[in-house]
Amino acid sequence: MYRILQSYLTNRYFRTKYREAYSSLRQILAGVPQGSVLGPLLYLMYTADLPTLANSTTATFADDTAILTVHEDPTMAAHRLQVHLNKIQSWLKTWRMKANEAKSVQVTFTSIR
Repeated sequence: MYRILQSYLTNRYFRTKYREAYSSLRQILAGVPQGSVLGPLLYLMYTADLPTLANSTTATFADDTAILTVHEDPTMAAHRLQVHLNKIQSWLKTWRMKANEAKSVQVTFTSIR
């Protein structure tokens, strides 16, 4: 099994095309083939140790992740969220990954009383 996965993930290359010109081949050093059958499973295995906290919920779908916190005080909910995000940022650094900050937002929902 190890050798099958190794052959699946190594010695892969890409090049880009602009109009009629092609770049030279470059080796792919990370990731899995897009659209592959094994891609989602391998990603789930890779991120299985994503930090979790007791007072927040982590929801994932493919490579999208949402962190949810609840508190009657919105400031406290935001604080809990930040604590969790700090842990995730440390985890990302350890595994040499980056969050897409352009796709990252905080949304606060409150009830009107």
